[in-house]
Amino acid sequence: MAARRVVMHRLEELVRLYRLGTPTREVARLLRMSPRTERSYRTALEAAGLLSGPADELPGVSELRDAVLARRPAPAVPTQQVSRIEPWRPTIALLLEKGLETAPSAQAVICTRQR
Repeated sequence: MAARRVVMHRLEELVRLYRLGTPTREVARLLRMSPRTERSYRTALEAAGLLSGPADELPGVSELRDAVLARRPAPAVPTQQVSRIEPWRPTIALLLEKGLETAPSAQAVICTRQR
């Protein structure tokens, strides 16, 4: 959570610096962010119309956050991977109930069944 606060503080400072007329490279240097990151934030905030206005009247953190998140694509959710052993779960459970204790034995049963 502290990292998120730092990012929001940086976004507020980015807006303040732009409203003061600071050049883009200087903004990136002062905020210790890469030019790409600075450009990404600047583009998002510019599209939301948040870079113009008086330097002493900054938008709220939630408004800045919403503007940045609206321009960033949602991270891709990986597809759920199913284990190759999943179809054998009932068989393995039955063997475990009967007293099977070692994993190599269960693996041997699975390999025999797949052939």
